[in-house]
Amino acid sequence: MSWYTKQELKPFRNEWVEQFQTYISEFVGPQYETISLIVVGVTLLIGLFIILDFIIKNILLYFTKKLVNLTNFEWDNHFYDHKVFNSLFHLIPLALTRILAPYVLYPTPNVLDGMGKLFDIGFVLIILQLFLRGADAVLSIATDENNYRTVAVRTFSQLMKIITIFFVVLIVISILFNVQWGSIIAGLGAATAILLLIFKDTILGFVSGIQIASNKMVKVGDWIAIPKYNVEGTVKEINLVSCKIENFDKTISSVPTYDLITTEVKNYEAMKHTNTRRIMRSIVFNVKSFKFCSDEMLEKYQTIDLIKNYITRRRLELAKANVHSADPNQLANGRRLTNIGVFRKYAQSYLQENPNISNSDTLIVRQLEITPQGMPLQIYCFSKTSDWVEYETVQSDLFDHLVTASREFDLEVMQTLTG
Repeated sequence: MSWYTKQELKPFRNEWVEQFQTYISEFVGPQYETISLIVVGVTLLIGLFIILDFIIKNILLYFTKKLVNLTNFEWDNHFYDHKVFNSLFHLIPLALTRILAPYVLYPTPNVLDGMGKLFDIGFVLIILQLFLRGADAVLSIATDENNYRTVAVRTFSQLMKIITIFFVVLIVISILFNVQWGSIIAGLGAATAILLLIFKDTILGFVSGIQIASNKMVKVGDWIAIPKYNVEGTVKEINLVSCKIENFDKTISSVPTYDLITTEVKNYEAMKHTNTRRIMRSIVFNVKSFKFCSDEMLEKYQTIDLIKNYITRRRLELAKANVHSADPNQLANGRRLTNIGVFRKYAQSYLQENPNISNSDTLIVRQLEITPQGMPLQIYCFSKTSDWVEYETVQSDLFDHLVTASREFDLEVMQTLTG
């Protein structure tokens, strides 16, 4: 349909426009009159829009900034920072230019009809820009804090953007070809399978985002590890399609959002909340250094504060148990303490007395299965800090002491020799 008919354009004729048309005709000749009027008219409209947009937008933005600074609200700052008002103020010069268009292009109704379509498309695109920027502003307001709501809001916001852009494309097509956009949607029904294939990741990402938020699985700021991709780091963003993770070497890894619910994801957030972190490391000893404790060895161990009461008590218990031993001089007869057993007790007592180790969590010093390299003595406990640097310091100090102290028990720590 035409934007204006010739009959409707009659009111826009005036003396100035007639004189301008006559001047153009005399300057370029009658054969180029129409094309010249079109070029000049379109150029004038474009220039008029640019000038009006520059003046109106800057004036209104100046007063808007003053008003935003005077208020105590936070939302208007977000809207200003995301240039929502810029998009809103674009509508005023566009509307004024559209009103003036018939005065400039009334001699060429067909061109005016085409310009009318461009104006309509311009309005639609500015409204789209206004919506997208408004959505970003609302998202920034709703996601000031890193919480599970952020994932749902961000995912829903991106889905709404995609849906809006999709409908805007349909509206633009309907304006250009003069068809109802509802008819276009009906025509797309036959291509449903193709659309589902195209938007597969988008649909999966939206469903995953809702599940992640509702089940409180992952949020921005969490420290996670995904063994499938050999990725470990801090979650920086969860959007409709991908999850961005900052690795500890400051590189960024991106994984599909739906993989957060379909694959194994280790989330260390609970560890950070309890402010404890597990220590599970072994010291491998040479089994050839294991031996029964002689009286001289026990006398030496009894001078160690952490185990002197243990040694005293155990010596009394074993003395009673070995009264009827066939040959007390043979160490293999009866019950005896071993250097590895005494050291195991020492290590456990050392952990229990260490102010950096939690006594309210599991604390075990245990032997693991003997390997060709030796017998591992595993230390299993929890530090009282989850901070990475502090944790590594506690763990290093712990094993520095235990490895060095093992020499006092005549134990040999195994190590792999190279070269």
